[in-house]
Amino acid sequence: MNVHAATEEMVKASGVAFTSLRNGFYTASAMMWMGDALDTGELIAPEDGPVAWTTHSELAEATAVILTEQRYDGITPHLKASEAIDMDKIASITSKVLDRPIRRIVVSDDEYRNHLTSRGLPEAMINMLTGMFQASRLGLFSQTHSALENLIGRSPVNFTNFLKTRFINNTLTLKKKSPLRPRG
Repeated sequence: MNVHAATEEMVKASGVAFTSLRNGFYTASAMMWMGDALDTGELIAPEDGPVAWTTHSELAEATAVILTEQRYDGITPHLKASEAIDMDKIASITSKVLDRPIRRIVVSDDEYRNHLTSRGLPEAMINMLTGMFQASRLGLFSQTHSALENLIGRSPVNFTNFLKTRFINNTLTLKKKSPLRPRG
């Protein structure tokens, strides 16, 4: 994001010692990009490109290692997953995990913007979301890197396992909170 790069430049220019984390795209954001696909069975979004999705928990682990072991001075390498996937693959994985079809439908940027506008999203959010799809089409999020894996000492969670965990946890949470569930 441009604002992140500008902030890094300002901090560098200040002469103060710093560590700037170059986190990859958060896997949880993919759920936002999916829109209503879980309810409708249709993943409607503009043309995209591969993204190396990363989980918040693994980035938190990497951050703890970086801060406690002072592994980096300045800007870290990109903390990204070891695979990059596009929305077609996300739809396919989601279909398999949920055991029901999720169909990928590609729309123009203008159609997507109109859809988001009709849902009441603010212009700044619409610009950000549309811009993310445009950047992914250019391959700006497709690079993978081994830094995250090296910091946490294992392969990062892939998208399939992220979804499985998310849906299992959501199911368990819903069952626990249900007022109709017998106690005892």
